Amino acid sequence: MKLLIIILFFFVTLTEAASQPQRRIILFDFDKYEIPDSSMLQLMKVIAKYSIQDVLIEGHCDSVGSKPYNYILSENRANAVKKLLVQNGVDAKTIKTCIGYGKDKPLLQAGAITETYLNRRVIVQFNVQDSTSQTPDVRSKPSILEAKDFKPGEKIKLENLFFYGGRHVLREESLPVMKRLGQIMKDHPHVKIEIQGHVCCTTIEPDGYDVDLGTDNLSLTRAKTIYEYLVHICGISPERLRYKGFGGSMKIVTEEISEEDRRKNRRVELLILE
Repeated sequence: MKLLIIILFFFVTLTEAASQPQRRIILFDFDKYEIPDSSMLQLMKVIAKYSIQDVLIEGHCDSVGSKPYNYILSENRANAVKKLLVQNGVDAKTIKTCIGYGKDKPLLQAGAITETYLNRRVIVQFNVQDSTSQTPDVRSKPSILEAKDFKPGEKIKLENLFFYGGRHVLREESLPVMKRLGQIMKDHPHVKIEIQGHVCCTTIEPDGYDVDLGTDNLSLTRAKTIYEYLVHICGISPERLRYKGFGGSMKIVTEEISEEDRRKNRRVELLILE
């Protein structure tokens, strides 16, 4: 009975800790360091909702296996989380700690019923600000779309177009450029365009993760958002539009060192077809 109470108390504590916006606990399968999809989604929700100031990552293992082996495994788990965060837009410089403790810091001692499962974990501590209250980066000089630039074969970058982090939802600050685009399409009914979405911060994975849909095609869903706005809000015929997602395959800056580099790659462009 006493053991049952301890286990129930631990689960409550774990749930409460994981529910706090600045802290997430990821549990791993035995001898694995692949992040479960459910935990991946929870991390993406934090990235989408908050402006990340700094991150601390700690990897841990259960009591099975040697100390040297578990140090490597716990580091692999911590690094898997770091990689995921960086690939989805978290600045690597904000990750202050990424360390594996092996089996040196167990939550439950060896022999407990849930020890091997609950000790296989990574703790991610975020220092955050609510991104919904942040002013988007508008350091670039405002650019007004001009009809004269809509020439067949030309590419036009939609400046001052902002999405919420990790999402395909447009921010309110994007409405002026969207209205301008819609007006140009109305005024020039023979223009046809291809809407091309691009993301930053990809390495092995070809595209970004869409928090809302739980899919790995963020560049495509953002391009589709522009398409649907033009069709449903502006009344543009779908026959004049098409959309594609290119992930991170067409980066303007190959090595993304600064936020400015990432901002250049995180874009939507128009290819003028006719």
